[in-house]
Amino acid sequence: MPHADRFVAAFAVLPVLAAPALALGGCSGRGSAPAPTSAAPVVIAAGLLDTLARERGLGREQALNLAVEDALLARQLELADPTLAGWIEQTVLAQQLLGVLAGEARAAGPPTDAEVRELTEARFWELDRPRMVRVVHAIVLSPKEDPEARALADRIGQATRGAQTPEEFQARARAVPAEKFTVKVEALLPVTEDGRAVDPDRPPPIGPAVQHFNQVFAAAAQRLQRPGEMSPVVHTVFGYHVLYLISIVEPRQPTLDERRALLHDEIMKARAKALTTALLDRLRRELAPQQERSALASMQALGAER
Repeated sequence: MPHADRFVAAFAVLPVLAAPALALGGCSGRGSAPAPTSAAPVVIAAGLLDTLARERGLGREQALNLAVEDALLARQLELADPTLAGWIEQTVLAQQLLGVLAGEARAAGPPTDAEVRELTEARFWELDRPRMVRVVHAIVLSPKEDPEARALADRIGQATRGAQTPEEFQARARAVPAEKFTVKVEALLPVTEDGRAVDPDRPPPIGPAVQHFNQVFAAAAQRLQRPGEMSPVVHTVFGYHVLYLISIVEPRQPTLDERRALLHDEIMKARAKALTTALLDRLRRELAPQQERSALASMQALGAER
């Protein structure tokens, strides 16, 4: 990181940076600057004046006066309260460095196919959603094939035939005597043909995590074509199911270029975060413990806010 490395020495040594920081912040304008109590010179970079003039719409002389005034205020603060001045220096360095890292993330080019693919797989329901179906099912639990369990599932299928709503299907299924078996009746998350199940209206992290349903079950659910349609009895490793289609979630599959545009800002932030983490890890190894606790803490706190 050639640009970021320019700041590493600043974190290690912490030169006086509060003056340009305050000048950019525009802390002047509240009266004349106090006389400095130290004869040490304060250097104001020409680039700072240009930036200040551009951002404030000032002439160069006005920018110089403002920068000098703020530099004197900063020097007085440094002498009066070194702890506060040091904290300001560290925060300014952290902000500048985070800006540099964000620039390096953008300079690496547009999102790559691999970056887009990684996020697409993680959020398929939003970025590459195949047809999904939401069903309610009644299952007679029976890990092994059992004619009696199958017969009970057939009776549930007969009892629920013609149900007009998912609620009616569930009520009819529960009314069938379970005898010696355990019968579960429940509505399930929308499922893809390959068994991925998630609620697109309440996806993670606010909703349940992505689940993976049995593929035999998922394929049977996908064969249902219209709400209210029921499946024949389906056997899986869990038992004998009767399915009732509640609704269909239509596909949503933007092209690769559309996803690249949708994910651009998110990927740039992820790149910058990765660069920040890598730099922080390196600085923790290289800097003395007391420097780590001060300068790096500012950078880490600011990075967490981005």
